[in-house]
Amino acid sequence: MNTPESDHIRNLMMASIDGESSPQEESELKKILLEQPEWAEEYHQLKTMKEMTSQTKLKEPQPELWDNYKRTVFTRVERGIGWILFTVGALVLLFYAAWMMLSSVLTDPGLAWWLKAAIVSVAAGVIILLVSLLREKLYLDKHERYKDVIR
Repeated sequence: MNTPESDHIRNLMMASIDGESSPQEESELKKILLEQPEWAEEYHQLKTMKEMTSQTKLKEPQPELWDNYKRTVFTRVERGIGWILFTVGALVLLFYAAWMMLSSVLTDPGLAWWLKAAIVSVAAGVIILLVSLLREKLYLDKHERYKDVIR
C-alpha cells in the first residue's frame, strides 16, 4: 500500500541508488534501513536490479544483417513513401504558414496583381528551396563516407 511515508522512503531509495541524494537524505535513508528491515530488503533488491540492468548490454546485430535489410525492396519502398509523404506534408504546412502570414497582403484590393504574384512566387520558391535543402542535408549526412573518421 502506498502512503505518503512509503512514497518518501522509495524516493529516498531511488535517489540513493541513482547517486542523486544529498548527505542528509543518505543519513535519513540509513536510519530508516537500520530501523525497518523490510525497507532494507526492498532497498537491496532495487540495488541488485539496478546493477543487473546496468551490466546488461544489447547484442549488436552483424553489419551484414543491416546491409541485407537496407537492400530489400520492402525497405526501399517504405523509405521512398516516407520521403514523399514527408516532402508533401512539409510543403503543405509551409505553404499554409506562408498563406497565413501573407493573406492580409494578398487580399488587399489596392495591391497590383503582378505584385501579389511576385510575392507568392518568392514565398513558394523559399519554401521549396528550404525543403530541398533539408532533404539534401539529410541525404548527405546519411551517405557521408568519412563521418566516423576522427582527424
